[in-house]
Amino acid sequence: MSEGSGGWLILRKQRALFTIYLKECVAYPAASFIWVLADAQSALILPAVWLAAAPNGVAGLDRGQLVSYYLVSMVLAQFITCHLMWDIAFDIREGDFSAQLIRPISFFRLNLARNLSWRVAKLFLFLPLGLLAFGLYAYKGATAPVFFSWEAVAAILLAQVLSFFAACCVALVTLWTTEFVSILRLYYIPEQFLSGRLLPLATLPFWAQGVARWSHFRLTNAFPAEILLGRVSSFETRLGLIAQLVWILFFWALAGLMLRRGLRRYTGVGM
Repeated sequence: MSEGSGGWLILRKQRALFTIYLKECVAYPAASFIWVLADAQSALILPAVWLAAAPNGVAGLDRGQLVSYYLVSMVLAQFITCHLMWDIAFDIREGDFSAQLIRPISFFRLNLARNLSWRVAKLFLFLPLGLLAFGLYAYKGATAPVFFSWEAVAAILLAQVLSFFAACCVALVTLWTTEFVSILRLYYIPEQFLSGRLLPLATLPFWAQGVARWSHFRLTNAFPAEILLGRVSSFETRLGLIAQLVWILFFWALAGLMLRRGLRRYTGVGM
């Protein structure tokens, strides 16, 4: 088989897996919409709270930028933020992980298709809610313009891949312990604050802003959101894109190492 046909076969497998998992996502639309609403509730409520508490803006953000930041973050979270660590962890504990290991496709490619299908499904399920929220705030004159560019698109795609590999690393801890629920819940504490999903990073204490700047969390949400709002210079944008690539390579290598080492301890507990 030629190299070109091998690459085409991989793409066909990825497309088939994506289609299968996408059908799984839309099989229970009510349950899926509840998950979408759960992820979006803070971004729908907090702009109103900020407008009541700081009607003139806060931390260099005027009222329009503050509301638009939350609305943009809310949309980005549907596509970027990866929660697949729960599925992977349960697969490992219940033994379904064994079936994934013998399939003619790598563990990471399989789960990348699985994650991407859910991200796309969530985004489409969320659009009516997002448009309604934007319309309500825009009607009150409480929004700022959003600027689309190739850098913004690149930052969003890289953020999705970064979030995926970081989640894989967290999930693969299950190969060493069957009690993973507390570990996964603990992951969300720094993720929500340092990614900028819960609060704009500019409103955090200086020490927390410093931690966020040196962590990968900021690059998964706040960074693409700030590009879309035009709050990042061209130089900072390029540095951020490079940082995203570096973090992706780091978590990709770490996930591969954890998988290889963890397989030596895997016992298929639930089988």
